[in-house]
Amino acid sequence: MTTQNAVLMLVFNRPDVTEQVFQAVRNARPPRLYVAADGPRPGRSQDEETTAKVREVFKQVDWPCEVHTRFLTENLGCRNAVSSAIDWFFSKEEQGIVLEDDVLPSPAFFSYCDTMLERYKHDERVFSVVGNNLVEPWYQHPESYFFSKVFFVWGWASWRRAWQQYDVNMSSWPATKTGQSLLKCMPRKGLHAAYWKLVFDLAHKNQISTWDHQWTYAHWENQALCVTPAHNLVRNIGFGIDATHTSGGDPEYIKRLQVASQINTGLEPAAVTDNVQYYEHMSKRVLGISVLTWIRLSLRRFPKFFGQLKKISNKLRAA
Repeated sequence: MTTQNAVLMLVFNRPDVTEQVFQAVRNARPPRLYVAADGPRPGRSQDEETTAKVREVFKQVDWPCEVHTRFLTENLGCRNAVSSAIDWFFSKEEQGIVLEDDVLPSPAFFSYCDTMLERYKHDERVFSVVGNNLVEPWYQHPESYFFSKVFFVWGWASWRRAWQQYDVNMSSWPATKTGQSLLKCMPRKGLHAAYWKLVFDLAHKNQISTWDHQWTYAHWENQALCVTPAHNLVRNIGFGIDATHTSGGDPEYIKRLQVASQINTGLEPAAVTDNVQYYEHMSKRVLGISVLTWIRLSLRRFPKFFGQLKKISNKLRAA
């Protein structure tokens, strides 16, 4: 299935997975393709070769398509390279689809995004369209899609009007975390509120090198939702020790996950409201919110200690 919308691919140093995702995009034949590539890391000689191979992949564009590239010579890291790339994308496009280098979409993903981008284009209650439903094995929703407060990064789309509310530095967080307004937007209180406050605090202080928690914060701060499919439309093919945030083995939800080849988007849900059941399953099956998870996250406040633990863990997995 082809797409009417521009696609942004976020890539770095994994030519094998990049090639697979590119072929899926190639089949969708977007009219405009944006490619944002972070630069090699200092002191990592192998990055020079792998980042160059990744950029070679996009010489295969062979359909009528405007190709725009942002090939960095220096490494900005996940937080700044990705957030600035999406800034660049939405500075040129009113709406579009975003894929990281390890997110392999089904053909139905593109038509689903096209439909939802048009349907909710002017609806300020909706900030994004996600292509993943990671808890489908445990939760079967009767309609073709629903709305959720939970944004998950694997394959998504949005509009410039929503992305304009994004702030990678979360400048408003220090004032917001001491008030009650964000608590009203959180799916649950108690341990869940403590978990999310810790996540946002770590993202604000750059103690988690990521960009996506800031996007979740933008949704909640603006009381906005994301469109979520009842049937999963993407697969993450990047789990492994060389990954940035998915360096472990496949978790249970990945092992059970199926990818739908088609989805019916004809009927709209009765109301644009948060699906609480979906959050309950996500918090348990994917996020794993618990006291132990909170403790592990808290260790990120001590970067050197956490870094050593991660290295030891990765070595044990590779052994």
